[in-house]
Amino acid sequence: MEVQIAESGPCRRSLTITIPVERIKSHLDDVFKSASEQAKIKGFRPGRVPRRVLEQRYGTEILAEAKESLINRSFEEACQENEIAFIGRPEVEGIDDSPLDQESPLEFQVHVDIKPTVTLERVKGIEVTAQDTDVNDDDIKAGLDQLAEQKRSLQQVDEPVEEGDFVKADLLFKKGDELVHERKDSQLNTHIPVAGTDPEVFKNSLVGAEKDSVLTLELKFPDKFEKEEVRGEDGQVELHIHEVLRVTTPPIDDEFAKGFDFEDMAALRTELEKRIGEEKLQSNKNRIEQQVLDALTLENPFELPDTMVTNQRDHLLQQAEQEMKQRGMEEEAIVEELAKHKDEAAEEAERRVRVFFVLEAVARQEKIFVTESDMDVEFRAIASANSVSPDEVIKHYEENNLLGDLRLGLMERKVREFLRENAEITDK
Repeated sequence: MEVQIAESGPCRRSLTITIPVERIKSHLDDVFKSASEQAKIKGFRPGRVPRRVLEQRYGTEILAEAKESLINRSFEEACQENEIAFIGRPEVEGIDDSPLDQESPLEFQVHVDIKPTVTLERVKGIEVTAQDTDVNDDDIKAGLDQLAEQKRSLQQVDEPVEEGDFVKADLLFKKGDELVHERKDSQLNTHIPVAGTDPEVFKNSLVGAEKDSVLTLELKFPDKFEKEEVRGEDGQVELHIHEVLRVTTPPIDDEFAKGFDFEDMAALRTELEKRIGEEKLQSNKNRIEQQVLDALTLENPFELPDTMVTNQRDHLLQQAEQEMKQRGMEEEAIVEELAKHKDEAAEEAERRVRVFFVLEAVARQEKIFVTESDMDVEFRAIASANSVSPDEVIKHYEENNLLGDLRLGLMERKVREFLRENAEITDK
């Protein structure tokens, strides 16, 4: 077999593979022998079916399968013999749907991406700065404010309407003196005008209004108004305000703490201080690890496989598309938004791919491995967090082909810990 290799890009190789006639014939002999042993044809014992009979009955199928298996095997051998560790999906050219010809050599091309060569000058002693992890009064106040936001409620107030308030009102739509339509107990907000009214006029009229007051506003009946006969015409809407409603947060006191199952504010503050401290410590660890990785990628430039970056970019855009669909965005708006962020997604994809290869290089250079013991500890941790047995976790990961992803995640975690523990940290 003849193999010619050409560099078709920084991280891309093109293999031209020529399979000689002798190998094709030998391969076909093996294929037909195997088919003879497996074929069940009346009048012939297994393994005794003549080749001509197989060719007459199953020739097209056998030759197609033989061609595919020969191409795959030859490509694998070419990669092994030439030490080509490709990544992603190979692109094959020069192969058509014609049967395997045992009288002519078979030539085809395969284009593959390969891993970049990453050589790290150093991985220890990289200078980074740590952030403050002490929990202060401002942190506690911010945490309590966030909890208070969770307990917000809409309450009736005996005060004039303020910007951002809601009102409950009956809406009477009129054209001249004629009552066209009526909506009872509509809930309105100063920032969301009645369709057809001027937004600024609506807000300015509503702010300062009181319970039991009546406002009259000019409007143009919208295209989707309930009464088709007045759509597009000028009219008025009367707002008969019954209630003024305001979003309020509860006072932060012992009763507030009890709403979160704490005995009093002192107990809530103690728990909040502990959790904020844990979050700041973890945030500091993540920040240090990222600083080290940023330094390593800056100090050690290398080319990236274009296909891998493109696939990662497309994956990020697909995730963004799904999130926008879940938020109920229109298809046209989604397309427009994705187009605006395509370059940003490409930059993030390149950063992620680069970090991936740096992490892999550190693991190789420092001989960091994921052991079966590491996997077992992770299975038990996942099981404990989800109240299931480790065996159930293992079964889930095996059935969903996720063991490789789990091992890769553990490897990344171990490498990041190594980099952080070996960094030169300055306390900011």
